[in-house]
Amino acid sequence: MRKIQLCLCCLLTILISNGCSSKKDTVTLEKYSMTSTSLGFDTVVMFTAYAKDEHTYKQYEQILQDEFKRYDKLFDKYHNYDGINNIKTINDHAGDKPIKVDAPIMELLKQSKEYDALSNHQFSVTMGAVLDLWHDAREAAEKNPKNATIPSKKALQQANTYTGWEHVELDEKTSTVYINNSHTQLDVGAIAKGYAVEKVAQKLEKAGLEHAIINGGGNVRLIGAKPDGSAWNVGLQIPNYDTLSSASLASISINESSSFVTSGDYQRYYTYKGQIMHHIIDPSTLMPAKHCRSVTVITKDGGIADMLSTTLYTVSHAEGEKILAKIRKEKGISVEAIWVYDDTIAPEDDTATLSSHGYQLVMSEGAEKMLKK
Repeated sequence: MRKIQLCLCCLLTILISNGCSSKKDTVTLEKYSMTSTSLGFDTVVMFTAYAKDEHTYKQYEQILQDEFKRYDKLFDKYHNYDGINNIKTINDHAGDKPIKVDAPIMELLKQSKEYDALSNHQFSVTMGAVLDLWHDAREAAEKNPKNATIPSKKALQQANTYTGWEHVELDEKTSTVYINNSHTQLDVGAIAKGYAVEKVAQKLEKAGLEHAIINGGGNVRLIGAKPDGSAWNVGLQIPNYDTLSSASLASISINESSSFVTSGDYQRYYTYKGQIMHHIIDPSTLMPAKHCRSVTVITKDGGIADMLSTTLYTVSHAEGEKILAKIRKEKGISVEAIWVYDDTIAPEDDTATLSSHGYQLVMSEGAEKMLKK
């Protein structure tokens, strides 16, 4: 359940203005930027920050690079690293023994378990056995498209018997994680990137950074408003299978620290018998979800936005609104969402839509208020 990458260049073109000075202080802040493909998470990381000088900016940049690399190793399920117990370490010892982990892994798994319950089990990092079947099918199809296959219903159902938090034991006192079923596997792809972006942003804020944008493969985190106090404008990507358009469906205006994460069907997919088989699997059907083309979640915390964008993508709009209402009530957080449909997938209720570039948008009430007119 890994997230799509938004059209990064397009998105940042919409977001970033020229360097400027802040109205609230006399120091002129200059704009500095970097782009890297070597910070992990198999993605492009873009960072733009406003600082008083290059030396100060470089300190921020070093923090970002070091932290991204650290979280990438901790949440990796495919590789081992000397001296690090990560998700792969936990999976490798399923049914064997508890594994002592660093605080970020414990925190991420606790949050994942909480939102598993809040989402009526539509979000689960314990679906690794199911997701591995789809991952293998997608990789095989990429190598040999003419012989593409999908996992059998029997294999998916069997793998799903290993899904569930009853198979995973978290012990905060000893800081250990134990998978008590040898077939159960963790896959934190639906939260890890957003969680990492959020933690990096928080560390930069503590270091004094007040105006910046972090874009980790489409997981966008704004730090503060623009230096002059004006709002950022974030564009919603057109969900096109063939090319990522330079246009956007709509623009959201916001002038405070916030996260934007989108889940959709138009990247990380293959074609089977003329049908798109994308990477976001509905836990209730064990098949690629087909309720809409994309969902964007807007909230303060990037990890929560990451989890919820996947969750809402796997349910109908009406059910998604119920989940949002439940989370607002029980967690006391502000969270909004935007659903995108086209002529192949329409809303499953009679909710009003906004037309844009041949697509239909459905917005939660709060998101509609953020819409740039």
